[in-house]
Amino acid sequence: KAKSQHYNEFRVGHFKSASCDQQQSCNFSVSGAAAANGNSTKPYSLSLVDGNSRCQGRLQVQRAGQDWTEVRPLFVPLSFVNRACAELDCGFVLSLEEKRVPSREAVELHPHSCDDSSLIDCFESDTRSSPVSLELNCSDSVRLVGGRSLCSGSLQIQDQSLAQSWAGVCEGALDRRGAEVLCRELGCGAPLLQGALSPLGQTFHCEGNESKLMDCPRTRTGPETCPTLNLTCKEPLRLVGGASRCEGTVEAELRGEWRRVATYDRWDLEAAAAVCRDLDCGSPVSTEKRDGSDESKVWLVITDCVKKSSVRDCLYDYTSNSLLQVICSGHQGARESTESQETQSPP
Repeated sequence: KAKSQHYNEFRVGHFKSASCDQQQSCNFSVSGAAAANGNSTKPYSLSLVDGNSRCQGRLQVQRAGQDWTEVRPLFVPLSFVNRACAELDCGFVLSLEEKRVPSREAVELHPHSCDDSSLIDCFESDTRSSPVSLELNCSDSVRLVGGRSLCSGSLQIQDQSLAQSWAGVCEGALDRRGAEVLCRELGCGAPLLQGALSPLGQTFHCEGNESKLMDCPRTRTGPETCPTLNLTCKEPLRLVGGASRCEGTVEAELRGEWRRVATYDRWDLEAAAAVCRDLDCGSPVSTEKRDGSDESKVWLVITDCVKKSSVRDCLYDYTSNSLLQVICSGHQGARESTESQETQSPP
């Protein structure tokens, strides 16, 4: 049963401060403390500087009692950046860029050193010269929380009328067109689990071609207790070159670009299970990592990460000639369904 909550009483418990100059270049910082596993606290702060909004800019980190420090990124996946966006009281990650800058002192960021602990554990203590910075652009208006990946969870919105506090959205607030706008904004596929979507009485009145959910006309409602809207969008993932959609070479879409997925880690059935699960194709029957014929741009996946999250959340930019092939248990049913559709199609 969906959990009920007061529509505008959800609050994020971070202390935050923001300042913007007349050119709207904003510096925003937020203090963090508790580790993800609840076993330790290491006071620290994250900051986004020189951006156009409080949720956009160059990432800096500050340990308690120390100066603000630049960050040198090393192969940063969406899973880490989404955690940083959340700690900054922002929504999902829209984009990240490892940007060339004049050399400066910075701490190295190792995003997989804090998978089960506080974000501060991902930052080295010592600084070194770095010609690269990490530029983040997080949503400042919508997010899905509590889901297994960036493409699923309970919908929350934030705007000036809510005093910049995140608020849950009631079931029935979106119809299919609104859900399509949201999933597209998230960089995900088409919406699934349509039971909670309503063609009548929705809060958001989308035409379907908007780039952001908050661009849709809205019917504003007062505080009410209601089941919250949970939404799942398809993962931007596919298997190509096989006899059905549930077998083939793994490809993923990130930042609007489809690429082959590769890994330099050990790849096994446990990791392949994430692919089959994301595609709703059952469980893995077999998987293989092998070299392809040419070296090209790929999305490199971190095996340990994908065992805890979705494939998309664990990707970063790379060049490789390797590929991953997966056969899921749903391949036979998917193949029979395809053959049946072809048989029924008119000549």
